Amino acid sequence: MTRSILAGVLSAAIGVPALAQGYEEFSKKCFGNSSPDQTIEACSALIAGGHVGGKDLAAAFKNRGNAFDDKGQYDRAIEDYDHVIAINPKDADAFNNRGTSYRAMGQYERAIQDYDQTLRLTPKSAMALNNRCFAKALMGQLEQGLADGNESLRLRPGDANTLASRGFIYFKMKRYEAAIADYDAELRANPGDPYSLFGRGMAKRIKGDSSGGDADIAAARAIRADIADGMASLECNKIKRRPRRGHPRPVLTEKLCQ
Repeated sequence: MTRSILAGVLSAAIGVPALAQGYEEFSKKCFGNSSPDQTIEACSALIAGGHVGGKDLAAAFKNRGNAFDDKGQYDRAIEDYDHVIAINPKDADAFNNRGTSYRAMGQYERAIQDYDQTLRLTPKSAMALNNRCFAKALMGQLEQGLADGNESLRLRPGDANTLASRGFIYFKMKRYEAAIADYDAELRANPGDPYSLFGRGMAKRIKGDSSGGDADIAAARAIRADIADGMASLECNKIKRRPRRGHPRPVLTEKLCQ
């Protein structure tokens, strides 16, 4: 009843067309390509106003969750993904996205559980396979992670993100030539990726190619001056840097897994 009274007061004060126009603008920002802050504001207005339901309500929660995730507010993102899943327990994308938020918080087991559910719902999701590949690498489940990476690349041949993930696994397995090959392929697609440049540089050094390794590491540092600090945040099974959804970026240090 309170909402009805408030709607009536607002309608009388600003007019129904203006009110409708406001919600139309919120819809554009919530469901369109807006900045994270704009998305959060617009989706929050739609959710709180009670003017969307069902699939649209789930989409508003999901988009707001994605925006919170982009801002590094992972706990709030997870809360929104929880709402999406409560509305539609078969939303594979919500499970996948929640998994990336759990992974960013260092909760790798919960992330893998969400990727498992994503793959139960969509068994041929190359993105979820890649995400699980990377999470398993962080957990030290290298053979299982490699299997996921191989299957992801079978479904999506040449995908740069998955090549970077598999290169990271090969590095941790001390299969340095295979790691270099995957980093080579990934860097052909993304020549300026400092993470793969650094990873390849480390692998080259270990293989005895000091000049080649030094060149790659110098190139990585030229692109991102503080990359060494980012690299130091990973200790074989820990990661501090949040990869983009479906866009894992492995981080390596000279002390890592040797």
